[in-house]
This record gives sequence, C-alpha cells and structure tokens, in this order.
Amino acid sequence: MDARLEGRDWFVGNAYSIVDISLLGWIRNIIGLFDAADLVDFSGKGNVAAWLERGLARPAVQRGLIMPPRA
Repeated sequence: MDARLEGRDWFVGNAYSIVDISLLGWIRNIIGLFDAADLVDFSGKGNVAAWLERGLARPAVQRGLIMPPRA
C-alpha cells in the first residue's frame, strides 16, 4: 500500500475512488479498533498514514463516522 501511494494522493491516481472508500474503514480499524499499528509497522508507512489522514478529513467520511445514539 505504501509503495502504491508513493507520489499519489489516492490509490487510483489523483481521484478519490471506491478503492479508497473500501480501504479507509479497514485501515482505520486496524490502527484504532484493533490497536495493531505496531504489528503492521504503521509508523513506517508514511504514505498510508498521510492517505488515511486525507481520507478521514473528507466531510462525507466525517459524517459517515458519526454513530447515532441507540434507541
């Protein structure tokens, strides 16, 4: 992933795509929910970290991450 993102903002060239959408949740959960950043050497994956930050900063992604209260 890190090599694929070298010199790119998104996985498919310069366009945010379904590839990015599908991977954002997986990578976010590996790092956050499963606390596996060390296991996957996330600190050594600067391109992936920058991509994750860009993706999570998107307004639509932010809206999608809001969990409604349980009824």
